[in-house]
Amino acid sequence: MTQVDNAPSAFPGWRTAHLALLVLALLAFVTSMDITMTSLLVEPMKRELALSDIQIGFLQGTVYGIGYGLSAMPLGRLIDSRTRTRLLLAGMLVWAVAMAATALAHGVEMLVVWRLLLGVVTALVLPASISLIADLFAPAQRTVATSLFATGQACGQAFGILAGGLVFDRLTRLVAWAPEAFHGLSPWRVEYLGAGVLCLVLAPLLLTMDEPVRHERDATRVSGREALLELWSYRRFIGPLIAAMLFSVIALQATMVWAAPLLIRRFGQTPGQFAGWLSGITLAGGILGALAGGRLAELGRRRLGSGGVLLPALVAALASVPLALFGLAPTVPVFALLLGLSLFCGGMIQTIGVVAFTLNIPNEIRGLGIGVYVLIVALFGTATAPAAVAVVSRLLGGEDRLGLAIAAISAPAMLVSALFFGLAMRNAARRTAG
Repeated sequence: MTQVDNAPSAFPGWRTAHLALLVLALLAFVTSMDITMTSLLVEPMKRELALSDIQIGFLQGTVYGIGYGLSAMPLGRLIDSRTRTRLLLAGMLVWAVAMAATALAHGVEMLVVWRLLLGVVTALVLPASISLIADLFAPAQRTVATSLFATGQACGQAFGILAGGLVFDRLTRLVAWAPEAFHGLSPWRVEYLGAGVLCLVLAPLLLTMDEPVRHERDATRVSGREALLELWSYRRFIGPLIAAMLFSVIALQATMVWAAPLLIRRFGQTPGQFAGWLSGITLAGGILGALAGGRLAELGRRRLGSGGVLLPALVAALASVPLALFGLAPTVPVFALLLGLSLFCGGMIQTIGVVAFTLNIPNEIRGLGIGVYVLIVALFGTATAPAAVAVVSRLLGGEDRLGLAIAAISAPAMLVSALFFGLAMRNAARRTAG
């Protein structure tokens, strides 16, 4: 069958590719921001809307995870067959509406709707962006480009913490001084409206992006059944890779969701006190982890082939096992150091896992493959890990055992993740040899 040209000269020029990458990184920024921002706005939302802890957990984990997971495969198929830049534009418009509507919500029912939509858009942004990156950059440049995209995610997570803490405190003081400053809206609602406006700013940037030519695929279009069958032929590589990423996400979610509550309970700090340094280590850990992951993955590819990109992820997963004890640290500085290193390793793993997909899965089924990954990780990781920590904490004796519960979930999860990374490496090497 006729193949689309995959020579370096067939890819867009340096300026075009990097401008498009900048836009994609900005998309990653805004979609990552909501997750961490919301975690620090839970208490004021809970008080104003009279929500219970069960309702908060349902909104934060279950609803978002269901929207994220169940939409992943259908969206993955659309990404493989439709104009990706248009899909992203539609996604950002929906995201802006959902963020603004969250700011105006007055009951849990509408919050469920908007959280579902935010999960759906998140499921679109990652596979569509990775698919575009694969067609903007040749394989030798792809690992670094993917790490720069992941840097946008890390910046969004850090900014979400900053906005959720420092900006909230300042807005609270402003509203107390001038109650009608924002037409009676409370500070957390103002933050959500601001996030919605930020999404609208990205729409013109997406309109400037041209859809790149798809590479590394058959010129003939495959049906849904053929795509599933072809994806199944990669099961010995995809299966262990998805399992490795799932267990790493379980550990990362346990860390990200419960780090702030643990600081409040264990050390008696307020969000305004720790938002600055927590956002700093989240930013540094995420960016440095993503950049290191991209560089080391490329080094592994050059020395060991396409499966060699996973070697740094395996090492990072093993290193994360003792770092999971950050919740038992005796002081805040030790807590911050261990947490920062844990986030660094997590950034490496997430970047390398995505790179492995782009290098080992053909373009015509890449979106579908990432969709399957998102489905499994969202339903069995994102939606369940926070609740699992709470359950284990209760079994261990109550809320004061939260740090021990995080370690009990995260340390074994990272060890299992390392084992599956090793299996995926071995199967990738065998497939290449075959």
